[in-house]
Amino acid sequence: MPLQQQEFSSRPNHPPVGAAAVWTPEEGQWYSIGPGIWELLLNGKRESHNKSVLQWYEPGATSVTDEVITHTYIEEVCFIEGGLEDVSLGQAWSIGAYAYRLPGMKHGPYKASPQGCLQFVKLVEASK
Repeated sequence: MPLQQQEFSSRPNHPPVGAAAVWTPEEGQWYSIGPGIWELLLNGKRESHNKSVLQWYEPGATSVTDEVITHTYIEEVCFIEGGLEDVSLGQAWSIGAYAYRLPGMKHGPYKASPQGCLQFVKLVEASK
């Protein structure tokens, strides 16, 4: 999916809690990235490290890994609803929180708040 203009005046509705997983979505459809964790591709390619997505954790959902997370790309996150707890740090973030993570930065794993967590996530390939 090449970059394209996207606009909406209210946030797209995320899947209901307990919805059946969707692994091969149609364009503009939420897809599963793990149990109780969903993404909606806004721009870029789904399997790319250069994309913008909305990410929805259902209430109490946990990261797909129990290990501390690191990656090779830059990640920006802004919390829109609910929140996440970084289990290894014992620290929680909620509405309005922002994170900018450089390649190699240790974070997570996460557990969603009782309200779940809706966040905007932007991934950018690191310069070589």
